Amino acid sequence: MGFKTFLNSRFGAVATGSVAIALLSASAGYTAGEIGSRDIANDSVRSVDIQDETIRDADLSEAVKRNPGSHWSIVDRNVIGNGDSYLRAGPDEAPYGVGSLGIRTGSPEDKAAFGNQTNFAGDPLAGISTVAYSVYTTGENNARYAENGPSVIFEIDPTGREDTTAPNYSSLVYAPEAAGSNQWTRLEASGADRWFLTGAAGTSSGCTQASYCTLDEVKSHYANATLLTAQITKGRDYAFSGAVDGLQINDRVYDFEPTGVTHVAPAD
Repeated sequence: MGFKTFLNSRFGAVATGSVAIALLSASAGYTAGEIGSRDIANDSVRSVDIQDETIRDADLSEAVKRNPGSHWSIVDRNVIGNGDSYLRAGPDEAPYGVGSLGIRTGSPEDKAAFGNQTNFAGDPLAGISTVAYSVYTTGENNARYAENGPSVIFEIDPTGREDTTAPNYSSLVYAPEAAGSNQWTRLEASGADRWFLTGAAGTSSGCTQASYCTLDEVKSHYANATLLTAQITKGRDYAFSGAVDGLQINDRVYDFEPTGVTHVAPAD
């Protein structure tokens, strides 16, 4: 969506001193030096009053610039072949809003990856208590493999970002459980015995793709681990076409919509 609509819908009316001066000078004949913040009623300047593409990064607060929704995107370095992820409407009645994150792979060689490489960086793995998400899959996907679905992956530094002791990188992967065909299924990942680590961290901990662990077991092996990214991925294994919505990480639910990613509080 346009930047103007985004500001209006997510952060309320935005009015910097320069914007207010420009608006009032044009409409009331005042010169720039005659108008100040005290002359403008709170919440009186609307998004419709602000010209598109006139708000600059310096005009926004740090809180707005750190908005988690602005940092969700395709993780190109983890995409292989024709793996594709995209914000879309539907399918059916999505768990949150009207849209979801579409995921598609066409062959065992493809991999799709969509995530946030900014907001989780440096957070302690020990602080992750709840991970859940909803998956929409089909009979065609399940016919290829019963547990053919997107995964949640946290890229982590197993020994902590301040520690140079190896291993310093691993992907912590939740291997999805089977989901019903042609419907939305919520997967409660944090309590499941379906997590594994890649590389040396997996070998050292025993939490491998051949021998899953719980999230708590992973955290006990690497108590000082810190996060690098959070992602939804699919591949390289089976062809898939479906969707993900409502990714919950602790007390935030990430709602994937055609117009972007927002976060809401978990439902009671």
